[in-house]
Amino acid sequence: MAQILTYPYGIKYKKSGWANQVKQGTNNSGPCYANLYDGKSIVTTNGEQWWGNGDGNTTYSWSDANNHPFNQTDGGSSQKGLHYWLSTSENGYQRSRWFDIGDEGGKDHGTSISSYSKSTWLSEVTALWFLFNGHDTEENRDCYARVEKAALRYRDPNGRIAIHKVTVKLGDLEYMHGVRGGTKHMFGYALPSNLRHTICDNDYRFLGIRVQIQLRRGGKGTSNDKLQGGITGLRLGLGSSPTGSYNETSKRALVGRGDEQWRYFNPTKVYMDVR
Repeated sequence: MAQILTYPYGIKYKKSGWANQVKQGTNNSGPCYANLYDGKSIVTTNGEQWWGNGDGNTTYSWSDANNHPFNQTDGGSSQKGLHYWLSTSENGYQRSRWFDIGDEGGKDHGTSISSYSKSTWLSEVTALWFLFNGHDTEENRDCYARVEKAALRYRDPNGRIAIHKVTVKLGDLEYMHGVRGGTKHMFGYALPSNLRHTICDNDYRFLGIRVQIQLRRGGKGTSNDKLQGGITGLRLGLGSSPTGSYNETSKRALVGRGDEQWRYFNPTKVYMDVR
């Protein structure tokens, strides 16, 4: 079935009816190119340090709905989306990994972007939303999964990568709040207000997302416990004030094809994804 992805403009989302607030982002109809970079080292870019470790596993899929990071539903515990997981019996264990979703993954703030890079190149993206889960995480011995931090990635007006951390809480989940069990938690953060105006007024184009997940087993004992943190239902907030109430405005943004190369991008002729 053909899909055209749309986003409500300048509003908050709500967890109730999560799948009905935007068109589905499946079948490659996502706001950025279907690519993922697994951050397994520590990097510092634009003044922010991102922690990445080689321990553990990353599972995701661009075809299986249960492991799809953009699948726009609040499904059951089998739906873990993009998830980072491992098993350990180590006491006081804590590991992190960051992920770049979209093209040009793993590259620094300020790096020149190739004209062959792909995205929808959506404008005025100022907030990030998703559902976070720790479905497989053991519910004892201080075992938790956490979102440590997240950022939006752009092509700036000078053709360079810009990576900006989202810092203004909009959703139910705060940074570093531990989760586990069958519930999905609504994560939402926006750029600081002054930076939102910079993004909206200066033709910054959306490239992708960066998010860092932490897995922790803080307790004692010799049990081998599973830890898992997963992201699904990814979506964006738009405009200089993406903080209003749900259904505050009926204005919507049509999202173009996620694999449009920059060298062919024309803001007056946006190709829609109808796969």
